Amino acid sequence: MAAVTAHTDYDLRPRPSARTRPSTSNLRASVNSPRSPHTPILGRSISSQYGSPGTFRAEQEDVLIYELDQRHFSAGFAGESKPRCIIPFTPDAGRTVGDFRAYIPDYKQNTRHFRLREKWAAGYYLYKRDCRKTDLGLMEDMLERAFRTAQTDYLQVDAKPRKVILIVPSLCPTPYISVALKVIFGHWTQPPSVSLLSNTIMCCVSAGLRNALVVDIGWQETVITAVGEYKEVAQRRSVRAGRKLTKAMRNIIEGSVPSEDEVKVTFEEAEAITQRMAWCQPKIPDESEEPTLVQLPVPGGQSTEKFSLLFEKLAEPAERVLLASGTHSADHDDEELPIHLLAHQVLLSIPVDLRSLCISRVVLTGAYGNLPGLKKRLLQELKHLSSERGWDVVSNYGSAKERITPALKDRLPNVGNARSSLETVASPDIQLSPYNKPIQDSTPAMYRVHDDIKEPLTLKAEKEQAKGRHEPVKGVIRGVESLGAWAGASLMASLRVKGAHEVEREDFLKNGLKDQGDGL
Repeated sequence: MAAVTAHTDYDLRPRPSARTRPSTSNLRASVNSPRSPHTPILGRSISSQYGSPGTFRAEQEDVLIYELDQRHFSAGFAGESKPRCIIPFTPDAGRTVGDFRAYIPDYKQNTRHFRLREKWAAGYYLYKRDCRKTDLGLMEDMLERAFRTAQTDYLQVDAKPRKVILIVPSLCPTPYISVALKVIFGHWTQPPSVSLLSNTIMCCVSAGLRNALVVDIGWQETVITAVGEYKEVAQRRSVRAGRKLTKAMRNIIEGSVPSEDEVKVTFEEAEAITQRMAWCQPKIPDESEEPTLVQLPVPGGQSTEKFSLLFEKLAEPAERVLLASGTHSADHDDEELPIHLLAHQVLLSIPVDLRSLCISRVVLTGAYGNLPGLKKRLLQELKHLSSERGWDVVSNYGSAKERITPALKDRLPNVGNARSSLETVASPDIQLSPYNKPIQDSTPAMYRVHDDIKEPLTLKAEKEQAKGRHEPVKGVIRGVESLGAWAGASLMASLRVKGAHEVEREDFLKNGLKDQGDGL
């Protein structure tokens, strides 16, 4: 057995042979050689006295924008002009994995009788107007699936926490907002906070307006809001919206098909015709135009079967539903007023100075607000109402009109009576002091003629204040185009403007939405 020798003392151990340090030329050669492993040299730019110093710029923070609507869910990034995706809520969106029945050629034709039995547009919207009749659990599942589809297929973001802006309808019920926040905060992206913005205000932002009259024609209701300095001042609602519009189009199509058998129209067919061919006539139609016939496919028939229909017939749903032509205003309930009467009532309920600004900035938006000719017809109806009725809040005085009108005339400042009384007081029979040159000094205060608007000092002060300012358009009925609520929110997020209500993730998980500071 070989003996093993070991040094007990550490200092007496033999030292390794010293390595020779390579020269600089050898290092450079090894660095330039692609075969030798090496650490890449970091090329830093050293700024000279004539150059700008090197700075560190933080990475721009990405903000995600979501829009919640009854019929769809939109998602995208801030700073972009349009969303990356618009995911509609349909019955086919709830099918399970591996269910490819929708791709069978005759699937729609075979399941047509099942869809005709269902309630009108069942499964094509996320929630109802009345939150007491909405299944919040089902709403959460549908919204979570749409949210997951947007994140996975379109946005494709990493796990980095990002701020979120949520666009909700005006006066959206708190349970719906709570469900939406629960879905957003429960996702694996885990945003630190969510800013809530109103779609009405965002439409004004995208149109470049501070004051406007926003007419939002949605799915179950039409909301008309007067906005003053980015604040909702007055608002009225009506049930005349897209749901009734598609129903009226269904009745037109079913009554126009020349067939011995009864023809039924599904919601998909009625909505397709409404979105593609519905329009609105002007207030005074052009009688010189000849009637035009259009060819439409027969609902439920073969692809080659078609029927003829007058093009003017396709304008009747908008006339009946949105404008209620041929009816009187007293025949309608407060919740089913036509949109032009509703807009007139909103304008009557706001102050005069704001009314003059809003009437010149009428914005038409919503899923069914882009019907051809609808904005022009709405402006014509507003002009007719303003010229016929004026801006008096009382529409009909009844039998008291003759008694009230003289009383109102007596209350108004009558300059002519004041001048006549002034001449009576200032007659030559009254001895006036020569030092009191103005006749007003000897006239009682109640009879003095004083106009604050035409006073020289007032006019001079207003003229000095208005120097360098552009006089806004007032008192003229006109319409303004808007890019929509999503574009307005994208602009606000890119400018880093904080929302009116911001919900923190930790506070929401602990207390929920009802215990937030300013409430909704």
